[in-house]
Amino acid sequence: MEGTTVKKTLSMLAVVFLVAASVGAQDAAAPAPAPAATAAAAPTTVVATKSYSASSRHYAVWSDVSTGDATALATTLDGLFGVYNEYFRFDDATLKSALTVRKFATKDAFDGYLRKVIGETKDDFVYLHYPTVERSELVVFAKDNADDFDASLAHQAFVQFLKAFIAEPPLWIREGFAVFFERTRLDPKTGVVTYADNQAWLETVKLLQSQARLYPITDLLVLSSDDARAGLDVFYPESWALVSFFMNSPDRRYNRFIWDAIAHLSPDGTLDQNQSSVRDFFLRWHGEQAAQADFVTFLDGQKTFAELVTAGVRAYGDKDLETAQKAFAQALAKNATSYIPPYYLGLIAYAKGDYVLADGYYKTALGLGSDAPITNYALGINAYASRRFDEAKDYLQKASDGDPTKYQAKAGDIITRIASDTGM
Repeated sequence: MEGTTVKKTLSMLAVVFLVAASVGAQDAAAPAPAPAATAAAAPTTVVATKSYSASSRHYAVWSDVSTGDATALATTLDGLFGVYNEYFRFDDATLKSALTVRKFATKDAFDGYLRKVIGETKDDFVYLHYPTVERSELVVFAKDNADDFDASLAHQAFVQFLKAFIAEPPLWIREGFAVFFERTRLDPKTGVVTYADNQAWLETVKLLQSQARLYPITDLLVLSSDDARAGLDVFYPESWALVSFFMNSPDRRYNRFIWDAIAHLSPDGTLDQNQSSVRDFFLRWHGEQAAQADFVTFLDGQKTFAELVTAGVRAYGDKDLETAQKAFAQALAKNATSYIPPYYLGLIAYAKGDYVLADGYYKTALGLGSDAPITNYALGINAYASRRFDEAKDYLQKASDGDPTKYQAKAGDIITRIASDTGM
């Protein structure tokens, strides 16, 4: 996994398609009317539980936690809507009603609700889709891991957003963009929801490519639901990769295609009609073999965290500090939880004589779990070089105490030199 927590699960099936049925009326303390499980199922009356509501420009949110919780979620959802629509440019004036989202404080409450409305539970958030926006709803639950909650919300909220405008979007657009947006987050400091690149599936996609298992682009564009389910381990990551290719390719023709593809979608078209329309448009502008070759070249040019670290270590060993610094900076951007990039960036800064920067990187690495004796020794050497002798002695003594076999003699020599030079 690279970067923050992301949803590396095959969640394509977390969209439940339902048909409308009559349900008991809502009262002030009960959840909104819930969808029935199937066309033949008898109407289900959901047991009333205390529920709080909040509304925003595009959402009606219900929470069994508090009004404040519902309000906060509605604000986040509106921010996500804004990010999604920066790419899709749908006319929100065409929405017939607000998008409904229901949040439960516990997984047990979430499961209980789903059993009543669809007769089964789900492992993660689920979008319950009716033929009408008014009856459809996204159902979520609180999670201990905030990053996991945010990734699930960004993914499934996108599915709800897209299907509110396009009833049957191409599967690769639906799932590819849902993964594309998974690292989109609300910044608590600014109150603004911003997009962040998600490359959690890059290593998987590159492995699939090396095994010649990826679908040809023109096949992926029209893959049926049954075939997508059967090949979910390829369809899901490749859909993300194809979206990333269209969005980030240096060839502007591919960037333009994604906007044109969205414009070609029919709100009331069938899945087959929308997918075929987009595929046919693609082939009018791009040769099949040339596009496939460009896709593979794009993937080859994308580097995983492991590849960047390997390249950085090699460049550092070759004393190519500029190349090493670039590789480790890119690795750090992909995974801010690993101590490896900041430790090496500390070594590079030290080698360049930037002792303040080196000190910061070493401390970051230490906080992320780097080997304490090694990092304390580096901090000690760095402090000694910048004539912060008291700090140098402290760090060097920690290194010696932590690993006497490796550092007692080396650290002791420098501590003795400090005492000799300063009389300390």
